[in-house]
Amino acid sequence: MRLEWLEDILAVVETGSFIKAAEGRCLTQSAFSRRIRLIESHVGAELFDRARKPVELKAAVRDRYQDIAELAAGLRTLTNGLRHQGRETQKRIVIASQHAITTFIAPSLVQRLLVSRELDIRLRSANREDCYALLLTRQADIVLLYATERHPLAVESSFVEPHTLGSESLIPVFMASGVSTLEEQYKRGELPVVIYPKGVFLGRVLSDEILPRLRGVTSFSPKAETALTLAALQLALIGVAVAWVPETLAREYLLSQRLMDLRSTLGSQHLDLIAVRLKGTKTQTEEEVWKMILSHAPEHLCASSPASEAILE
Repeated sequence: MRLEWLEDILAVVETGSFIKAAEGRCLTQSAFSRRIRLIESHVGAELFDRARKPVELKAAVRDRYQDIAELAAGLRTLTNGLRHQGRETQKRIVIASQHAITTFIAPSLVQRLLVSRELDIRLRSANREDCYALLLTRQADIVLLYATERHPLAVESSFVEPHTLGSESLIPVFMASGVSTLEEQYKRGELPVVIYPKGVFLGRVLSDEILPRLRGVTSFSPKAETALTLAALQLALIGVAVAWVPETLAREYLLSQRLMDLRSTLGSQHLDLIAVRLKGTKTQTEEEVWKMILSHAPEHLCASSPASEAILE
């Protein structure tokens, strides 16, 4: 039985709701439900009485609740002790970041960390919810995440320590040599776009915050869907459709004029870059790395590319 499984069970018991437990574990409801089913399949029996509101453990399992809580606490203490001892000996730090951050920002941050001292940095890439889950299950020491005003990072301040490192923009870009064709479509109220799945952070930002603000567009034509900003960037580079990508990722192609920045017409979306860690006792290495991250914000975040004139009229 894995520690995160025990913590999933306890989260349902404490909240009395699969929905609230999923939110507390920073998972989508469907992902959390699949994990509960996986736990029950592993155990070979149903654990919860789903007909009751709030949800409760089944009677036979309820008698073992204290055993589950004590086992989870013991495993948590043991895991933390072994992990901290091993990482301090090896100077190992695990950083998890959203895919969009891993592509450009995280590597430069890792490079700057390695300049000052010898470290073994393990960089993991995942969706925002999965990154936060890695932190909560102590598989990552620090996570790097994006947030917007409408889609903030919902954290429990009593045991999580967030810090805003800087900000950048999610901007619309398209192949520079194909803008004239795009302009004809735009005049007809049409806009070919690369979309992100609605189940991921950037998908929610695109559908909830960006597309509803566009004026003059009566028809959005999704040409491709991808969860990876690097793939979206490439689709824009070859003229498939307009893609909204982090400005840091597109800057090189904007400066070389392979991509056209369309934010003057289509707008942009502010993104906050946030570093998060769990509160509690830290190893010397963990504390030093955290201070270094806070004192040296990632390069290129706040510097904007030259402003483009309105292209689509």
